[in-house]
Amino acid sequence: MKRIKFKNIIIIFFYLIFFLLLLKSSFSYLDPDLGWHLKAGEEAHLNKAVPYENYYNYVFPAEENFWINHEWLSDYLLFLAYDNWGYPFINIFFALLIILTLVILNGFVSKKIIKDERSIYIILIIEALGLRAMLPHFGVRVQEISVLFLLLLLIIVFNFEKGALNKNNRYFLVLIWLIPLFYLWANLHAGFLLGIFTLLFYLGVKIIEKIVYNFKDRKLGRTLESFFNLESRLGNKNLRIFFVFSILAVASTTLTPYGLKLFDFLSSYKNTAYLKIISEWLPQYYWPLMYEQIVYIGLVLTGWIITVFFYKNYKNNQHGKVFLSPWMLALNLFFIILAIKSKRHFPLFFIVSLPFISSFFYHEFKETLLKGIKKTNNTIDWFLKIFLISVFTCTTLLIAININFVYNPFDYFNQSYPRDATNFLKENHEKYFSANIFNHYAWGGYLIHEYPEKKLFIDGRLPQKEINNHSFVEEYALFFSEEEEIVTKKIEEYQIKLFLLDKPIKIKKRWLDKKIFGFKNDYLETENQLIKYLDNNNFNKIYEDEISVIYYQK
Repeated sequence: MKRIKFKNIIIIFFYLIFFLLLLKSSFSYLDPDLGWHLKAGEEAHLNKAVPYENYYNYVFPAEENFWINHEWLSDYLLFLAYDNWGYPFINIFFALLIILTLVILNGFVSKKIIKDERSIYIILIIEALGLRAMLPHFGVRVQEISVLFLLLLLIIVFNFEKGALNKNNRYFLVLIWLIPLFYLWANLHAGFLLGIFTLLFYLGVKIIEKIVYNFKDRKLGRTLESFFNLESRLGNKNLRIFFVFSILAVASTTLTPYGLKLFDFLSSYKNTAYLKIISEWLPQYYWPLMYEQIVYIGLVLTGWIITVFFYKNYKNNQHGKVFLSPWMLALNLFFIILAIKSKRHFPLFFIVSLPFISSFFYHEFKETLLKGIKKTNNTIDWFLKIFLISVFTCTTLLIAININFVYNPFDYFNQSYPRDATNFLKENHEKYFSANIFNHYAWGGYLIHEYPEKKLFIDGRLPQKEINNHSFVEEYALFFSEEEEIVTKKIEEYQIKLFLLDKPIKIKKRWLDKKIFGFKNDYLETENQLIKYLDNNNFNKIYEDEISVIYYQK
């Protein structure tokens, strides 16, 4: 029987511990969009067609009340899984999806990028920081699909470039995988648009590489070549091949049930108000700060600065071949900008950056690591192995016993979502059914699932849809204006008589928050200007509990 290597034991424990952490985190909250994802999947299942009409909001006139569901296939499969196997199953599935992504990523970095399997220890240490920073973004969330698909796209591009440079026969055939990848991606999640941009971005960088090389005898060309390794430049034939397959991949996205309408929403993203209103889209420099993400971004930026400015004279050595690729630099910088601009993009940045930052630290500390291993005698070696296995075993058991398996999330998370308030409205359905309701944005998905009979003001599906010459989420924000005239006008415009709102809550501030932002108190109490308005105007409070309040016009 073949003996299991200690390295493999460590890797297994790593994946197991993070799988359990993903489960623990996933079961600790309910994603605001899960409700509408399940309802949209149910709709597709019952109608045997993708949704076009928006049944859930009363705000838009009939001619504008359309909806393109970019995640229709994900929603359909999610509904089937939830309906047949329950909430624990889909939590386990999404946790395994991230673990699968890590397995592929780690194998790619250690075997293809660094080309030394001993580098796995450095990779896992860096990955631990990245995963800790990403935990808030994981759970039962459809966008995890784009994390895996972006990785697969980068691997395809890497293998194409490697084959082209080595002049392998039929090297370009790997690009065929782009077509099914993008077709499936376009049906599963809107993140395929970033995939399209990545293809075009790669092509642009490779064209610039070629131009710079052609001007290598001039001052600017010599300067740029001194910083970057241009050995990976592609010839005209390879550029044409990549362009053709990129066009075919992009064309495949138009074969989805929505056709070209899949791209209708692109123009709406010229309006960036959602970056300041929706919490997960907030920039890194907005409170609350996610310190682990900031540290990781700083780590990658530091590595790139050291690489570009201190290794430029060694571009022909191993450092240069690994680090100084213009494509890797450009891709990392682009995703750093995305991650700083919006916290939501941090997982994508992590996937892009891990090959570089792992290579950087491995080559920096390789000699120290190997010397440390050689100096370790058998007694100390066995002691360390037993100690590490004991620590990992205890950690695994401790996390496992603290996982709280939830079977009905829409009932269980009643401290975050208006379960009792929704039951109150359902019990008084006939009395309040005809009244237009204004609801808390984060509760829209929950209400779609739990009270589909009632049309809502807003939910998480269409924040960028245009209304009154701005985005829907900006229209929602106007109801919380401090100017009563604006609020009164909006209530009259939509003839709203019923309000389901979240009560102000206290948020505990961290020590660093108080130091950085100068907070004096330990808690930050949120305000709800709309509740103040309703209390002072012609509305009755007809229901109240610990988290929610319902008002009805007198």
